[in-house]
Amino acid sequence: MMRCSFTIFFSGLAVLATVVDTGRAQSRAYPDKIRGYKVERTVIEIKVPAGKTGANSNGAPSTANDPVDNLITFGKPSLARVTPLGITFEVPIVVAPVTQSGKVEFLVFEDIQVNGQSVRITDYNHAFHLPNSGPLTLKDPLSINVYLPTALMAAIDEWTNSKDAWPVTGRIYVFGKFRKGLFTFKRCVPVEVNLTMRNPLKEK
Repeated sequence: MMRCSFTIFFSGLAVLATVVDTGRAQSRAYPDKIRGYKVERTVIEIKVPAGKTGANSNGAPSTANDPVDNLITFGKPSLARVTPLGITFEVPIVVAPVTQSGKVEFLVFEDIQVNGQSVRITDYNHAFHLPNSGPLTLKDPLSINVYLPTALMAAIDEWTNSKDAWPVTGRIYVFGKFRKGLFTFKRCVPVEVNLTMRNPLKEK
């Protein structure tokens, strides 16, 4: 009986920890302003087809807790170049359709990790209008640089022989002007990234 009670007790703690972690993810604190733009997640409303759940651009389900986190996803990546300093990928950016109009002025990337490795992504300074009828793949792909300061060939072999799909996590700040009702507002929309991306090295 004592062993059973302890099992139930620790199981309850595990469930409570999961609930707390999920709550923290959903209530992440953001700055009031970034680069002069007021931060507001609710300014964008994602248009979700009836009977469908969110999915990333590779067809795998997204683990985002909030529909706005499906605003920006990635398409099929391709290997751009390999240098003694690391690997560079080009990745299409896919924007989900929304219910209102708006123009995105630039994107900023924060704490992005690909396959558990921190990557450097410069600001995406290509303006575009938000789509309404269906997903939009932007003309200019994203350049992702993975720096491998260790032995290059060994590091590349490790990445090549890793998973078929890499987890991608982090945060994207979407800066632009969005229409809400009769008014247009200058806003920054934080998008939490939690998706998968195909391993382009597997195809080489």
